[in-house]
This record gives sequence, structure tokens and C-alpha cells, in this order.
Amino acid sequence: MITGKEFKEIRNLKGLSLRDIAKCCNVSAQLIGQIENDKKAFTENNYKQIIDALYLATIAKTNSEINKKK
Repeated sequence: MITGKEFKEIRNLKGLSLRDIAKCCNVSAQLIGQIENDKKAFTENNYKQIIDALYLATIAKTNSEINKKK
């Protein structure tokens, strides 16, 4: 399991915002920020949602960038 800090580093490396992730997993950007800053712990459910959202948001951003180049 990754830590909130590690999640934040991955999110930033991928160029994704808190809102990008929050939108994909139907939680608030505030909750994502609290998790990243270790003010709230991942629950089993939101951990899976956030990891999936990181993947989905990365794909969406990549597809968006590809479509802009066309």
C-alpha cells in the first residue's frame, strides 16, 4: 500500500490535479488533499477508488493530449 505522500508524488509526476482524481472517484478534492497530507487515512474502499482514478485520469489526460495534437 502506498502512503499519501507517495500518492501525491505520483499524481504530481503525472501532471494530475486533486480535482482530476476526485472527479474520477466521486470524492472531494479536499479529501484527496487530506489523504495526501496524512490528515486522513485511506479506507480500503477509497484506496482502491483512488488508485483506479489515478489510472483512469492518466488515460484521460493522455487521450486528451493526443486529441489536441490531431
